Amino acid sequence: MKRLLLLGLATALTACGGGGDGSSSSSTSGAKFSLAFSDAPVDSVKRVCIAVSRISIHPVAGGETAWSSQSILNAALDDGCTPLGESIPLNADGSPRFVYIDLLKYQGSASRNLLAGQSVSAGEYSQMRLTVLDGREAANQFGDGTPYSYVQQDDDTIKPLEVPSSELKLDAFTIAANGTSSFTTEFDLRHAMVLPGHQQYYKLKPRGVRLVNNTLAATLSGSVASGLCDGLLADKAAVYLYAPRSDDSYPDMADVDNGFYASAPVVSDGAGGFRYELGFVAVGSYDLGLVCNSDQDDPEVAGDVLDIRPVLKAQTVAAPTTTINLE
Repeated sequence: MKRLLLLGLATALTACGGGGDGSSSSSTSGAKFSLAFSDAPVDSVKRVCIAVSRISIHPVAGGETAWSSQSILNAALDDGCTPLGESIPLNADGSPRFVYIDLLKYQGSASRNLLAGQSVSAGEYSQMRLTVLDGREAANQFGDGTPYSYVQQDDDTIKPLEVPSSELKLDAFTIAANGTSSFTTEFDLRHAMVLPGHQQYYKLKPRGVRLVNNTLAATLSGSVASGLCDGLLADKAAVYLYAPRSDDSYPDMADVDNGFYASAPVVSDGAGGFRYELGFVAVGSYDLGLVCNSDQDDPEVAGDVLDIRPVLKAQTVAAPTTTINLE
């Protein structure tokens, strides 16, 4: 999974007020906010470049607090996404219109910090919104026609990345008083990014994008015996995490309301074996399954029949790292 970390930003960085009164939701509670991004591996692509122009958090009561691209850490770092001969356009104040992030650079437990130490109000927040410029819009393209947000396939074909309304909305979270609350936005691209049947562009959806509190998260990894799935592991098999079940009726990726949590492909360990890794998993108990035909699991269509073998039930995932081998 790809992850983006939002870290609490120093107060010298700019926070844009919301709620119609031009003020931010900062307070004297001593609460600070940090954010990062991370990702899980995805097949058949070299780059997944997203153009992030704004981050906002929305309390249950009160106005939003928002940060523009000029407040994002290392805004000049483009992860190699900017096309040759082009440059990121500037706002009227000279700041970059957006910040580039190649999600494929931040897999497993790796992440990119975006915000650090921002003063905010402690309490309950209804959602976080990430403004990611829709690569299908004509206004969101470089002079050479390259979309701001795009996917580069293994054959070097570049296709637009559609982000409906240029916005991803993430679920509720809590910021504690008197300390820094650090979160990671985890992108499970196998689940969140789809290539429709027309294959003209990719689509990024909030389904499969999770906001995780870093203090309550772990990295889960392990080896996978080469004889499992009849030895057909590469580019086919993946490890799925589910909420614990009393039966063996495990859903596919599209059925998120029935217990599917996250997935990671089985990959070579570089020494003739196989492994998997899931970063920023919320600590707790999970059922873990090896899906031998994950390449046939369409995240858009519920009801795909999964070949799961084996299933390890009620596995405890604890911070900071947990190892569960499939043998």
